[in-house]
Amino acid sequence: MRAIEMKAKLEEKIKALEEEKNMLLEEISQLREVAELSEKAKNLEDEVDKLRKEFRNLKGKIPQELLQEFDETVSSSVDEEKCSNCEEEEFM
Repeated sequence: MRAIEMKAKLEEKIKALEEEKNMLLEEISQLREVAELSEKAKNLEDEVDKLRKEFRNLKGKIPQELLQEFDETVSSSVDEEKCSNCEEEEFM
């Protein structure tokens, strides 16, 4: 009788340990994914920061008059695109 009780206790312990093992393996998998995503986000932030700095540096080397003319040209061409798109939508 004592052997039956010991066997039952050991089986319960094994079952509990297997459940904990599976839970820990799942948690580890999830944490690895989070770590990878976090690292990817950090790398992209660094890359974007570098590009922003390069953009500001290059923009700083262009005379203001040219930048203003460029901004005006770009904004007027965007307005024209919007107007032509509006007209196309009206015909539909």
